[in-house]
Amino acid sequence: MTGIPEQMRYIAMEAPGGPEVLRLVTGPVPRLAAGEVLIRVAAAGVNRPDILQRTGNYPPPPGASPILGLEVSGTIAALGSGVAEWREGDEVCALVAGGGYAEYCAAPAPQCLPVPAGLSLIDAAGIPETFFTVWSNIFDRGGWQPVTSFLCMAGRAASARPQSSSRMRSARVSSRPPAAPRNAPSATSSAPIARSIIGRRISPRL
Repeated sequence: MTGIPEQMRYIAMEAPGGPEVLRLVTGPVPRLAAGEVLIRVAAAGVNRPDILQRTGNYPPPPGASPILGLEVSGTIAALGSGVAEWREGDEVCALVAGGGYAEYCAAPAPQCLPVPAGLSLIDAAGIPETFFTVWSNIFDRGGWQPVTSFLCMAGRAASARPQSSSRMRSARVSSRPPAAPRNAPSATSSAPIARSIIGRRISPRL
């Protein structure tokens, strides 16, 4: 990995707790496995699983980076063996198993997306988690077909805008604003459900 430093800065958590446990530290730049790319991170998204992990309620799976951060944007700095679809210098955003709160992050090549034209790298960091969730649930798992109707819970969220896809122009979408019903599961008790759902669409995270 020519031109890439041996060390990088990243955000570490000293112990489970609130934001005050986060510290800027120095550690080794990730080493790439086959099929991975190294991203020089421009921005990282902040998601609910990050918060749960920081509070000790969402441990990373075996083999995943202990560093927080599930989605990033930036520039490809190096390619692992077997990667042919990307080039060094490509601007991408990616869904990762961890490691996003860092200057460099390793990501599986298939979990990278090109940054859309006209979108900044900062904004692109918020795309992957929502995009993969919507695509997986509606197309891969839901088997979407033309003239499909479906209900979006928490419909005011960004993930409830599936009609922006050209494949869904004829879809009829009903949405409900977020609610907190009585006896609703807590974020902590919902974490295994989230891991189960998301774990079926990408690996190795969640």
